[in-house]
Amino acid sequence: MGFRSQRVAAMLYLAFAATAVAMTLAHAEPPDPRRGNPRRPPHAAGPIAALARRMDRYFVEHAVDGVTLDSRFDINPPEAIRQSVVCQLLGYAELEALFPLPRFERTISRDADYLIEHLAEVRSHTPFDGMLGYSLLDAYAVSRDPRHLAAARAVTDEMLAIPTSACILNGGLMVALATARDAELFGTAGADTKTREILAQLGPYENADGSFPHWCYGSEDIHYTGWMGHELIHLERMTGDPAIPPMLARMNAFMEARIGGSGASVYESPCPGDPASACRYWSRATGCGFDYDTRGWTVEPGYQVLLFDHQRSPKLAGVLAFLLSLEHRGTFPDLYGYWPPPEDPEYPWTIADTSIANMSIIFWSLATALRDRRDVAEARLVWGEPATPPAPPGPVEPVPVDPEPPSGRDRPGLEPPLIVGQHEIRFTLEEPARVTLDVLDLQGRLVRALDAGEMGAGTRAVRWDQRDANGSLVRSGVYLASLQAGARRWTLRWIVFR
Repeated sequence: MGFRSQRVAAMLYLAFAATAVAMTLAHAEPPDPRRGNPRRPPHAAGPIAALARRMDRYFVEHAVDGVTLDSRFDINPPEAIRQSVVCQLLGYAELEALFPLPRFERTISRDADYLIEHLAEVRSHTPFDGMLGYSLLDAYAVSRDPRHLAAARAVTDEMLAIPTSACILNGGLMVALATARDAELFGTAGADTKTREILAQLGPYENADGSFPHWCYGSEDIHYTGWMGHELIHLERMTGDPAIPPMLARMNAFMEARIGGSGASVYESPCPGDPASACRYWSRATGCGFDYDTRGWTVEPGYQVLLFDHQRSPKLAGVLAFLLSLEHRGTFPDLYGYWPPPEDPEYPWTIADTSIANMSIIFWSLATALRDRRDVAEARLVWGEPATPPAPPGPVEPVPVDPEPPSGRDRPGLEPPLIVGQHEIRFTLEEPARVTLDVLDLQGRLVRALDAGEMGAGTRAVRWDQRDANGSLVRSGVYLASLQAGARRWTLRWIVFR
């Protein structure tokens, strides 16, 4: 999933940013806004639901203080937390959206509480934190706990401030998961735009056969094509972006061609047109020397089950049978083959017979497939617990961006003020007032003071050109906008990114 590769992330982050700037944007077919795939008739979930239930039982039975962590926590706490708690939370959020059991809600809240308690350990301050932001936003959508929202805002605001040109491939889609959920829940300024820009710049990285690389441009990687399919299925649901369905179709075709008769991936085959040569489909073997061996991870058939189920692929049955052959009472090992030598830095993450990290990721993929199918009856049958009707939605914190340009008409409903795009704050005055805008950094230091003077009643706007008091462009990041109108004052976050 990219978590294990953080040893090279810092080096590649800047290199990819420079590469991405030079790449052209991709365009795709007309919109197909499938949210939850309403065109696809529900059908019995069968072994997918049963497997997810067995994994759920294991997590419940082996939880300590409500949280089930990987046994390798002491080796790398952020890695262990992200791969276990974050993915379990996201899996339970999928199940809760399908079948709202109080137990699911309690589990989501406990996992979010744990993440908040360990937030400093979990955060890497790179695009890989996008999944963390996504999980905390999902937790808030269920719990309406302001602590969950505050933590989500801290992470997601940082994701919004990362230059879009640096948000590419796997890491970029993690950022997009957070920004898309932010836009879906709150309409946060710039979140939808950033999501779509990330998706638009993904196309040039896709290989002609529908595959994607992990790190090195042009390499073909089965594992990361599957994982990015998982991410794109979530993004398709949240955004309805028209570029996603044809991309998933090409990824599905590539993946179908790489599945052998046993249901497992085939990582090497004769090259088309040159049977004497071998084509390899894992990154390290393609000359990407700083990458690791992505073969044989048990999460891979989990990704493939989700992708093939989403695309209604005839390969689904074989891959699902292979995934079930790896299971032991709801548990999975790290690898089913291709073990590295003990001196490999990845070795500690390849030897667990019961891998909570990989199990949690598989659980999330399976839960996503179940929600994708929307088969509530099957979930009720497998979990054997009555669902409670969902509570009416509570108030949502930020207000959506108003797409209309400011006008002189009175708009008493425009409250509180909105930051529209990156340069404008819009608000409604019930009566004439003197208006000032102070922009501060997160330490409370004044960056720019703007005096708009006396403004009449109605919808009004003040623009900030993102320059400080000396006329220099400010850096990307999160700022505070303090708007004073007469006796009233509001403070909002202002995201700047280039």
